Amino acid sequence: MYNLKITIRRLFKDKAFSLINIFGLVIGISSFLVLFIHVSNEKSFDKHFGAHENIYRVNSVPGGRDNASWARSMGIVHTAAAEIPEVELATQFSHCEEGTIKMGESYVAQKDIMSVDKAFMELFEVEPVVGDLSEISKPNTVFITEDFARKYYGNLNPVGQTITIEALQYTRDLGDYEIRGVVKNTHPKTHFRYELLISQKGGLQERFASLPDRKIQWTYNYFKLQKAADPKLVAEKVATYYDNSSLKTTRGPQEYDFSLFPMDNIHLKSDYRFELRESSSKINIGLFILISFVILTISLLNFTNLSIAKLIKRSKELGLKKSIGATKRQLVRQVLMEVFLVCLLAIGISLLAIESLKPMINRLFEIEFDIYFSEPVVYLTIIGVLIICLFITAFFVSVFLLARSSAIDILAGRNNFSGSYVLKSLLVVQVTIVIVLISGTLLVNKQVGFVLNKPLGFDKENVVVLHLTDLSKDPAVFARELEKQSQVVSVGMTAQHFGYPAQGMGLEGLGIEGTAEFVFANYDYLKTMNIKLIHNWIKPDADTVRGMVINNHLYQRLMDKHGSMEKLLAYSNAQPLGPGETRINFVGVAEDFNYSSAHESIGDFAFWLDEGGPRARFTHVRINNLHAGMEAIKNTWNEYYPNQEPEYFFIDEKIAQQYKAETILSRILFAFSTIGILISIIGISALALFISQQRTKEIGIRKVNGATVSEILGLLNQSFVKWVGFAFIIATPLAFYAMSKWLENFAYKTNMSWWIFALAGLLALGIALLTVTWNSWRAATRNPVESLRYE
Repeated sequence: MYNLKITIRRLFKDKAFSLINIFGLVIGISSFLVLFIHVSNEKSFDKHFGAHENIYRVNSVPGGRDNASWARSMGIVHTAAAEIPEVELATQFSHCEEGTIKMGESYVAQKDIMSVDKAFMELFEVEPVVGDLSEISKPNTVFITEDFARKYYGNLNPVGQTITIEALQYTRDLGDYEIRGVVKNTHPKTHFRYELLISQKGGLQERFASLPDRKIQWTYNYFKLQKAADPKLVAEKVATYYDNSSLKTTRGPQEYDFSLFPMDNIHLKSDYRFELRESSSKINIGLFILISFVILTISLLNFTNLSIAKLIKRSKELGLKKSIGATKRQLVRQVLMEVFLVCLLAIGISLLAIESLKPMINRLFEIEFDIYFSEPVVYLTIIGVLIICLFITAFFVSVFLLARSSAIDILAGRNNFSGSYVLKSLLVVQVTIVIVLISGTLLVNKQVGFVLNKPLGFDKENVVVLHLTDLSKDPAVFARELEKQSQVVSVGMTAQHFGYPAQGMGLEGLGIEGTAEFVFANYDYLKTMNIKLIHNWIKPDADTVRGMVINNHLYQRLMDKHGSMEKLLAYSNAQPLGPGETRINFVGVAEDFNYSSAHESIGDFAFWLDEGGPRARFTHVRINNLHAGMEAIKNTWNEYYPNQEPEYFFIDEKIAQQYKAETILSRILFAFSTIGILISIIGISALALFISQQRTKEIGIRKVNGATVSEILGLLNQSFVKWVGFAFIIATPLAFYAMSKWLENFAYKTNMSWWIFALAGLLALGIALLTVTWNSWRAATRNPVESLRYE
């Protein structure tokens, strides 16, 4: 209790020092907690399910298409599960990211509609608030979440009410669905979300019944395996079932690779197309953990520097206590009491600061950060920070301040800590970390700028994409009305937009292996996006362009195989047609373009051109004036689609979202580099002040003997420049290696320019010199009499 009182008095006595020390620690601990707890949240996705370690998603990938795997799989997977004894429970469901429902007389765009079965309710532990979950097996029934019920029904009981499902992703007019219950909202740390759970019986029954006999990947298949089951063996049994089925010999890819992907890894390691929810697979979680510990390390080194500098001032007090019988353990315990209080106070302030800044953190970094105080990881993290703080302080105090110094030496002031290589090593570590952070920030910004400004093969600027959900009216009429507006340059239609997962088309019928991606579009879409044609075989007098435009990558592969278009057409026309299939009419070859992102290299791609139908789902409008163009679009929309809110986005923003992970990383590196620099300035300042105090008498003697202020500044700064140089030598290869590994995630990447590391080193040197020079100047301009009066 006595030590506690003395500690509190000492903190209040030196308020400026205490505030600086606590401020530096609060910044570091807050940064660490934000990153580390966010990473812990990300890693705990789906762990709340009781049997999470035994649940797997089944993937079926057509042969030759490994670079474009889907999270969806074929319907035969669900059929095969009944024949595999290791499968304890199997569910098959579909997910519509955004569909259209009718509530009364109003059409509503509704997100996250899932068509599920009874097994889904059991496997994913759906909790009912009202209703019997078994009724999901009845035709045209729907369960709604608490949020949906609160939004549309308020305090009324929604059970018995009807919702009309107008359109899902690929189906329309499913009819009325009766609400049979309310379920709890999706757990926030689940790799999918749902607001409506609709039955697979009734409006969707025919589609689900046909899935085992079709090579389409429309549903998601999940298995719960027995505890001792081998997922690889189960995948082999699924493959064997497919190989022995009649489905294999039908039109389309013959070979499929089946695999089981652990549900625990989906959020962090799965980057397949049609993921149920945006995953964090492109965000380097390991890098986030590293950055969090780096910031904490800088903060603790700074805290240690300040603490040691303060203890040196109190060395005579410690020496006096040691001379009258105090043991090293007692002295260390006294110091640790002070450290414990400061750390505890800093952690408390950090938690309050994080809670108040949480909305800003989520907006700035585009994450869903939250502190779940009910989870042990929060308290374990706090205890870990306290232990690290106490350990580092105890280590430096006991080893470098008390161990080699007798009470007489301490009282006589014979110890000179300014030349300690250990303390200089602290400086090197801090500056090394700062250089690595600055280098990383510069390179990430350079790469993001490179991929965003890289020629894509089309013009992404000033293109508005309208999402049409009501196809009951002729979209061509709407397009013609838009084209009449002076602010509209052109209008094109497509079933998918750039970056949206495309369809797959087997290339066996063209004589080559693999699968090409293709998109349903009309010819005006190519003109709207300024996609150039290398070869144009379209008849000038054609009213409607029907046929296929392939990219140059696929064209070159076909020419390598057949040599000419005549031979290709002869080979294609000789192949038998399956039910409902037509011959491919090649009408052009387009320049290569990036349909997906710079993470993937350009592959085989085709546009299947025609008019009408689902091609109008995403209507692309190029405008020549942003504000006037949007006003014209909205006016035309309101005339043609009254009582419907327009859904739209800009294609350049949608493309930029493909690099969200890199943008977030760039912001995090910039923010935490700034924090690291700020903490380092405090730490370097403390070390410079400490060293100048240790050399006060030396400076006084030099001034008495005629040394100028500039000479003393040079003397004090010289050693710091040397240590910053050492830090630069250590940091450069570390930063180069780390950034080289990160760039491997891109098919198209920027160069590792030398100026990035040079600029980082110069910035670090400038920061160190400015900080050190200020403290050195104060020491050099002090009256030498003050430091020598007691000699």
